[in-house]
Amino acid sequence: MKKIIMSASIAAAMVIPAAHAGVTIYGKMHASIDYTDVALGYGVSYYVDIDGARFDDDNFFDPLGDEQMWGVNSRASRIGFKGTEDLGNGLSLVWKAETGYDIADGGAWGGARNAYIGLAGDWGTFLYGIHDTPYKMSTGRLDPFADTAADFNAPTDFGMFTTNLFSFQDVRAENAIAYVSPNMNGLTFAAAIVPGEGAASYSAFVPSAFPGDDSDCKIDHDFCFDIDEDIHDGLADAYSVAAMYENNGLYLSAAYESLPAHSISWGFDGFPFSLPTGQQDKYRLGAGYTMNNLTINGVYENRTSDFGSMSIFEYDQKLEADSDIWQVSAVYTFGNSALKLAYGQGDMSLAKSESNPGETYSAYGYTGVLYDADKLERYGEQEVISVGLEHNFSKRTKVYALYTMQEADLGIKGSAQGADDDAGPFDVGGDAHLTAENDTFSMGMIHSF
Repeated sequence: MKKIIMSASIAAAMVIPAAHAGVTIYGKMHASIDYTDVALGYGVSYYVDIDGARFDDDNFFDPLGDEQMWGVNSRASRIGFKGTEDLGNGLSLVWKAETGYDIADGGAWGGARNAYIGLAGDWGTFLYGIHDTPYKMSTGRLDPFADTAADFNAPTDFGMFTTNLFSFQDVRAENAIAYVSPNMNGLTFAAAIVPGEGAASYSAFVPSAFPGDDSDCKIDHDFCFDIDEDIHDGLADAYSVAAMYENNGLYLSAAYESLPAHSISWGFDGFPFSLPTGQQDKYRLGAGYTMNNLTINGVYENRTSDFGSMSIFEYDQKLEADSDIWQVSAVYTFGNSALKLAYGQGDMSLAKSESNPGETYSAYGYTGVLYDADKLERYGEQEVISVGLEHNFSKRTKVYALYTMQEADLGIKGSAQGADDDAGPFDVGGDAHLTAENDTFSMGMIHSF
């Protein structure tokens, strides 16, 4: 009995100071049971005309495999601590420390989430630390499938690898210095800058030459790589701004973000990596409207990522990815339940080339003159459809079931004309692409505290 009383006393001693300090403990437990079916294939069409002799293949398609998998996934489960202190004269200190936890695999705590310290008053809120950028904040409420298998930030799964080239890209920035204005008749502004702290990005990623040209590359039958590294050590190497308006069921937002040290994420067979870019600029527009039991949302994003440049066969390649992504969604509530639907598309053009007419080339024992070339283009596109049903047992506990389908296509196409010293005039072109379809069924439970 004495041990019980002593334990209760210790617990009370820990809780009372926290209560006086205005500390709130909160969190979310969210996990889902998922079934995923990924089908992969590739298609090729091409033509080759050498000295008047032409052969081609209009199109053929081969499946590469079909993979099914069951799994249990933790989805943004978290625990956090936050608080305020009244400093007088209308000024308050605000702080938050939040981290994620993988309740499916257990073990260690996950990566850091928002964690900051700052000041707040009638003039707004100033904070610094780790925080969602204003760009991300502007449309967070417009995705009815946020933190689920159908999240509009979910990467494209090609079976062998995944990529976020076709999905919306949100950033939770480290070292952020941010300001959020007060609500002014429904209008709110937010801005953030991010010091680079010596981070590196790559303004050029250059397979510079084939053997036989005038470069210093002497490795037989291999590319040479020249990488120009840019060091970011300023106060505002990255920045993000957003404006949000809400009134009588209407929500509108516009945001812009520049990330000089951003990365395009990929993953091969479960081993993720990222391709650094020299510069990424993007803007996003969002809109939502609620009328009675129906909410309709729309989000559009344009994103340009600069990979630098390279030269192959006298083609000056500017490696710049331009992406357009959009999604429309609807939520209809009835009783304690909600029916959700979303449809979206994304397309990406990765690189375009410009030939240098009349320039000679020398590679792999072939020499000649390149006359002209159409744009050599790497492209990709994706289509996503999601539907789900959600039921709230209480204000803090809900269950859901959803189905989401991704169809994606990633390829390269183009043509070139010239004259080879041995083979004669040539005209070549084609289109090769990789296709994938991902069908996912997900059942989940969420409890907030």
